[in-house]
Amino acid sequence: MALFGKGKQIELTVRGMSCGHCEMRVSKALSAVEGVKKVEVSYKTGRAVVTLEPKAEVDVAALVAAVAAAGYEAEA
Repeated sequence: MALFGKGKQIELTVRGMSCGHCEMRVSKALSAVEGVKKVEVSYKTGRAVVTLEPKAEVDVAALVAAVAAAGYEAEA
């Protein structure tokens, strides 16, 4: 998968969320990925928007794996 950097945003589709607790789990998992500055997650829309640190290079696969480790499915 592609690497993104320079403060860009990556939008993920997240499947399996059904409540605010799900949002928190996904947000916590994504926030733990090195280079992630900010995360906004909505179970209602099934989306997560990840903002990267200005000089960070983050592999999208790392974000998808973090969501999977939290028990959900994601794709860019």
